[in-house]
Amino acid sequence: MIDSKAARARRAVGWGLLIYLAVGAAWVLGGDALLARCATDPGAGRRHAVALGLLWVLASGVLAAGWLHRRHRADARQRDAEARATQRALERSQARLRLALEGGVGVWDWRPGQRRLDFSAGLQRLLRYTGDDFDRDFRPLPRVHRADRRRLVAAARAALATGKAFSESVRLHCFDGDERWFLLRGRRTVEQGDGQEGAARLAGTLADETPARREAERSRLAATVVDNTTEGVLVTDAASRILSVNAAFTRLVGYTEAELLGRNPRLLKSGRHDAGFYQSMWDALQRTGHWRGEIWNRRKNGEVFPERMSMSCVRDASGAVTHYVCMFADISEEKAQYGRLEFMAHHDALTTLANRSHFAQQLEAAVQYAQAGGERMAVLLLNLDRFKDVNDSYGHAIGDQVLQHIARRVQAAMGDGVLVGRMAGDELGVLARRLGAGGDAEREAAAVAQAMIAAAGEPWRSPEGFEVVAGASVGICLFPAHAATAQSLLQGAHAAVYGAKARGRGAWCFFDQGLTAAARERIALEARLRRALALGHLQMHYQPQVDIASGRIVGAEALVRWTDPDEGPIAPVRFIPVAESSGVIGPMGEWVVREVCRQGRAWLDAGLPPLTLALNVSPRQFHLTDLVGGVADALRDTGFPASGLELEITEGALAERPEEARQVLLRLRALGVRMAVDDFGTGYSSLAHLKRFPIDVLKIDRSFIRDLPQGADDPAICTAIVALGRSLGLSVLAEGVETDAQLAFLRALGCDSFQGYLCARPLSPADFAQLLRGQGGPR
Repeated sequence: MIDSKAARARRAVGWGLLIYLAVGAAWVLGGDALLARCATDPGAGRRHAVALGLLWVLASGVLAAGWLHRRHRADARQRDAEARATQRALERSQARLRLALEGGVGVWDWRPGQRRLDFSAGLQRLLRYTGDDFDRDFRPLPRVHRADRRRLVAAARAALATGKAFSESVRLHCFDGDERWFLLRGRRTVEQGDGQEGAARLAGTLADETPARREAERSRLAATVVDNTTEGVLVTDAASRILSVNAAFTRLVGYTEAELLGRNPRLLKSGRHDAGFYQSMWDALQRTGHWRGEIWNRRKNGEVFPERMSMSCVRDASGAVTHYVCMFADISEEKAQYGRLEFMAHHDALTTLANRSHFAQQLEAAVQYAQAGGERMAVLLLNLDRFKDVNDSYGHAIGDQVLQHIARRVQAAMGDGVLVGRMAGDELGVLARRLGAGGDAEREAAAVAQAMIAAAGEPWRSPEGFEVVAGASVGICLFPAHAATAQSLLQGAHAAVYGAKARGRGAWCFFDQGLTAAARERIALEARLRRALALGHLQMHYQPQVDIASGRIVGAEALVRWTDPDEGPIAPVRFIPVAESSGVIGPMGEWVVREVCRQGRAWLDAGLPPLTLALNVSPRQFHLTDLVGGVADALRDTGFPASGLELEITEGALAERPEEARQVLLRLRALGVRMAVDDFGTGYSSLAHLKRFPIDVLKIDRSFIRDLPQGADDPAICTAIVALGRSLGLSVLAEGVETDAQLAFLRALGCDSFQGYLCARPLSPADFAQLLRGQGGPR
C-alpha cells in the first residue's frame, strides 16, 4: 500500500532524529576515548573537549540548517503544487458554472426583507426576453400560471421557515407569448455580518424542462401506441436475444412475454423458408438497415401463418448495431380475402361461372390462337326468356336459385373443358371451339345452342314442391365468318340474341348485319369514331378546378369532345361506351394523354401559371393497354412535367384486379404522376385500397353534392369523405358544384378544391387560357 504524504513526513522526521542521536552518541563516546588517549595535560584536555564540543555544535547546526532548508523548499513546492491544483479545480468549476448559466440555467436571488430580486443573464434568455430593462419588465408572480401560483408560494414560505431546499415544476408565461414548463429550485441562506446573523433570503436556479417534458410525452405516446397497436412489435439486442414484445405480439403468436424474453426469434420459424431466404433477408438488413416482406412463422400451438414483416437496425453514434426492431401483422385473413377477391375478380359470385371480364380475356386469347392456327369457333349468348317474371312472381331469392340451377345444367351440358360465363344478370355465354369447316361449323354451333336451350329448360324444383321453368333464346356469332375480334364476336352474339327473341321464345339465331338498327348504329358509330380519331375530329375541353381557400384556379379536368362534320357534336355518353366495347378506347386514350400533355406544355410556354391537368382513365384502358408506357412517352415527347399530370381511376378499376392495379399505380407514381380516385363513394370504397395504393386525391362524386347542404345523407357522406381524406393525407375535390350554398358547405368542411358549373363549364383551350389570364384574387 502506498504511504500518504503525512506518513512519509513523520517517518522522515523519526529517522532524522535517530540518525542525529546515533551520530551524537558516537561523537561523544569517540571524542572522550580519543581525548583520554591523546591528552596528557588536563588543561589541554579540557580545551580539546571544548573545541570538540564547539565543532559538534557547528557541524550539527550546519546539518540542521541544511535539513531545515531542504524541508522548507519541499514544503514550498508542495504548497505551490496544491495551489495550482486548487486554481485549476476552481477554474474548471467556474467554467462548468458558466456553461450551466449560459446553456440552460438561470440563477436568482430573492431578499424578502428588501423586496429585491437579482437574476443572471441566463434567466432572461430562458424567458425569451428581448427588451432593454428586464428588472423593470419582469414581475415574477404574474408570470406564473394561475394553477401553479399557490403551490409555488407555499413551497417558498416553507423553505424560508424551515431552511429546507425546495424544487417545484411550474408553468411560466414567457415574453414571446409561449407558455413553458420550468424547474424552480431554491434554498434559504442567511447573511452574516459583524458576528451576527443577518436577514434570510432565498437563492436558487431556474431550468427549462419543456423539451424534457415534450420528449417524455413523446416517449409515453410512443409506448402507448406500441402497446395498443394491432401489429406485433419485437425488440432484440445485437445478439438477437428478445428484450421486449408488446401485447399484440404475444396475442398473435400465443407465447407469453416471459416465455419469449432472452430467447432467439428463430423459435418462431415455420420451416417453409430455406436458408437462402433468411440469408438474403439478413444481407439486406445489414446492407440497408431495413427489410420488409412477407414471411411464414409458427404460433405456439404449431399453426403456421403468414405475416407482413418490417425489420430495422438501431445503431449507436459510432454506427454499431445495438438493437433490432421487428413489426409484423398477421395477414392470414388478408391472404384468404385476397384469394376470395381473386376468385371473385374472375368469377361470378352467384353462379361461380367466369364473369364477363374473365370471359372476355379468355375469348381474346382464343381469338389470337385461332387467327394463328386457322381454328373456327363460335360465341353463343343465352338470354333467359321472361326471367323478370320469375323474380316478380317468386322473389329474387328464388330467382337466384333458379339462375344457379340453370348455370349448373348448362355447364354440365357443355362439359368441363368449355368456357361458360355469366355475361349479365340473365345472360350466359359459351365459347365453342374447334368447329368444323364450312357448313359443319354452323351445324355444330346450332347443336350447341340446342343443348344450351334444353339444359336451361330443365325445371327447377323448390323444397316446397313447386317447379319453375325458364325458357331461353340463344344468339350465335361465328369466327371468322361473322367477326374477327373478341369484342365483335360478343357484339354479334348479343345482336343475334335479339334476332332469336324476334323469332319467338326458345329459338336460336346466327348473327346477321341486318338484325337490328341498334347493332348497325353501334357498328357504324365505332367506324366513325375510328375515323374521327384518325382525322383529328376529337378535341379536348377543360373544366377548371378551383382551390376553395384562395378561390384561384389550380387545375382542370380534361374532357374529350367529338364534333362530327355531318352530325355535329356527339355526346360522350354515346361514343364512350362504343369505344369501351370495341377497343377504340386504347388508341383514343393514348391520344388524349398526349394531347393533354402537349396543351399543358403550350400553356407553360405561354407564361401561364403551372396547373394540374387531370384526365379520366377507363377500366379497359387501365387494365388492357400499356398505360404506363404511353404516359411516359407523352411526357418525354412533350416536355410536360409529370407532377402536373393527374390520372383519375374509378374504384371499380382498382377493385377488379387490385394487385395488378397497384403495380400499375406504383409505376405511374415512379414517373411522378399524381393519382386520383374518381367518383369516390359510388363503387367499391375500400379503405385497404386507399392505404395500399399510392393515391393523392379523392374526388367526391357529383351525386353527393347535388342536394347539399340539404338532404339526410349527403352532408354526412361528404363530411366523412373529407375527414377520411384529411386523416390519410389526401387532397379532396368535390365535383358538380353549382351553387354558392354548396361551396359554402364544402368550405366549412375543409374540402380542398371543387369543379362545376359554379366556376365554369368545360371550355375550349383558348377560352380556358383566357379565363386563367383573367382570374382575379382570392374569393
